Amino acid sequence: MSKQGSARVSRTLLLLFLLFAVLPLAAASPPYSRDDMISKSGACLECHQDAADNLKGSTHQLTMVDDKMAKVIVGCIGCHPGWEKHLEDPTKENIVVPANLTLAKQGQICSGCHLNDHQATMLTTDPHGRAQLACTSCHTVHGNKARSLVKDDKDDFCGACHTDVVAQFKSRSAHPLVTDNIRCSSCHFPDDRKDAALARGIDWTCQNCHSEYSGPHAFEHPVTETYSFNGGGCTECHDPHGSPNDRLLAQPGNGVCLQCHGIPPAHRTAHSGLGAKVACVNCHTDIHGSDDNGKLLDPQLNTKFFADCYQSGCHDKVR
Repeated sequence: MSKQGSARVSRTLLLLFLLFAVLPLAAASPPYSRDDMISKSGACLECHQDAADNLKGSTHQLTMVDDKMAKVIVGCIGCHPGWEKHLEDPTKENIVVPANLTLAKQGQICSGCHLNDHQATMLTTDPHGRAQLACTSCHTVHGNKARSLVKDDKDDFCGACHTDVVAQFKSRSAHPLVTDNIRCSSCHFPDDRKDAALARGIDWTCQNCHSEYSGPHAFEHPVTETYSFNGGGCTECHDPHGSPNDRLLAQPGNGVCLQCHGIPPAHRTAHSGLGAKVACVNCHTDIHGSDDNGKLLDPQLNTKFFADCYQSGCHDKVR
């Protein structure tokens, strides 16, 4: 079986396991009918109309009786267990506020409606869940109209915890997070399990914006495609958040190339050692892949240093 096929099978099996592991949590949420959800939640509004008002316009806006098109019925009682006793004796002690619960108990409540990869992984493999962050660590329901109900839709609130990454974005060469051209979620997807950095196949994430560097090429640079299924290709050479070096390079000068390649002996001897005195990318310009030659050389290299070097009989640009 190919690597792609194996990855798909593994992903499917893991998803099935996670769903069966989390389904009992969903079943723990009482199965309210449409009429019960609307009418019983309506009783809450006698005291908490303000809480209903600040849900308007959000994905958790309460479902009204005349809303016949709603696919998901939203009501107070779906998120606040203990409502029965609270209606009889309205005290703070007998009503559940999800933000005060643990990750597992918040998962019980939220999974009553939300049961996808994100919820499954939060309770199992997600690094945020393993760090004991709960749903309300990143999401706020009341008074929030932000995308996905994240706490702060204007600034990337991920930086509240990932302060080291925020510092990288202030480097001389950096992705434009500071200018709000991109967001953390442009590259990182919390519902993904394929990569510890939550990036969906890092190579392909990069190519969503940098398609000019994507293949396939007649001659591939192995480092760019070796990690196609597990992520890592682009980040073998580039620091994706920011770097003190040009083009987000992980090392200055020839340092990135020398991680894998030594300087060929002939570069030190032929043509007075000129080949060892210039930057690798001066000659090997097609470093992401070439349709012209196997050495990823500049198609116009013969005009840079020595006229007709390809025709001299000493060099073969295809090998």
